[in-house]
Amino acid sequence: MKFIMVVYMCLAGVCESVYEQKLYDTHEECEIAGQEVREYAMMNFPQSSGEIWCLTEKQFLEYQEYYDQTQGI
Repeated sequence: MKFIMVVYMCLAGVCESVYEQKLYDTHEECEIAGQEVREYAMMNFPQSSGEIWCLTEKQFLEYQEYYDQTQGI
């Protein structure tokens, strides 16, 4: 099973969802990389907020569908 890192970040009232093209072989590898992203964001964007998720490919497709439906609301 492969995992995709999804970063949902809000800065100055604007929120965006981005994801890495790289697929991780294990959930643990994704979580470790996610911690590095989290630390970088906290250091460089201290006023931001957000979440980082490691999703399976199936979960990612479901997330994309949901996210696409909520745009413009």
